[in-house]
Amino acid sequence: MNIKQAAEASGVSSRNIRYYEQEGLLCPTRNPENDYRIYTDQDVRTLKLIRALRMLDMPLEDIRAVLRGSLSLASAAARQAERLQKRTRELEAAIHFCADLQQRNENASTMDVDACLMQMQAEPAKGWFTAWVNDYRAMAHTEHRRSFTFTPDTPVTTPAEFTDALFAYAREQHLDLVVTRESMNPRFTIDGMEYRAVRYYYPFRGIPTARIRCLLCDPDFAEPEMTPRLRIMKMLHYAMPVLAAAAIALLFLLPRGLLSTWWGVLILVCCIAAGVSNAWYNARIFYNDKDNQDHYH
Repeated sequence: MNIKQAAEASGVSSRNIRYYEQEGLLCPTRNPENDYRIYTDQDVRTLKLIRALRMLDMPLEDIRAVLRGSLSLASAAARQAERLQKRTRELEAAIHFCADLQQRNENASTMDVDACLMQMQAEPAKGWFTAWVNDYRAMAHTEHRRSFTFTPDTPVTTPAEFTDALFAYAREQHLDLVVTRESMNPRFTIDGMEYRAVRYYYPFRGIPTARIRCLLCDPDFAEPEMTPRLRIMKMLHYAMPVLAAAAIALLFLLPRGLLSTWWGVLILVCCIAAGVSNAWYNARIFYNDKDNQDHYH
């Protein structure tokens, strides 16, 4: 069967199938006449196994080890169970605090906020606030692993300079980085996860400055289950400049009653547009820039 038929039979997209082949998880035979891939029933079974393990949020490196026989399925399952149990404990702590609030039968105006905050600080492992903070950190860590940008010290005009720039970044960030393909669009791994890098130039004080953007190759990269709370956190994570610009504009316009005028509305729209532009640049150009702060760890 061809790749489209294999995708339909396994439930794994063609894009992911190609990626798993690049990672060596799948090795279909080739048609000697046209070099097209030929997928067997065993290949489809392997894809279904990968899909099942990914649905458990099992890391790709563990799945690779299982398929290669260096890690038993039972051991991989035990590792993942430990990760899931940790996540479950955090959720149970949040549920416990919600039940406590429900039993108190208080409203926002009568609740002893200071006592709640003291309880959250005194019991960080069980606090509802800590659950929110931990969820945000997990979401942010996932996004920072998915892509990051840094500014090299050289213009990066050759593959060798590109490789040197990647190694220099890895040394500064204390990362285990291995270059797997040296070129002007190199590939490399960090802790076994494969990335691709692109170089582009961004004007800084009128001078073109090289920047390198690194993107995780795995299109099926596991992330925390997107609950409504995590969706809100992810939106805030990227939309903070927009919200800040809108808040500043409203603080200026509302006390003066300027929102009832056309030019007051225009000021608000311009501020929001500036925030959107800033959010886009932060996400696409400056995200996780090592010159600002280390987000990877």
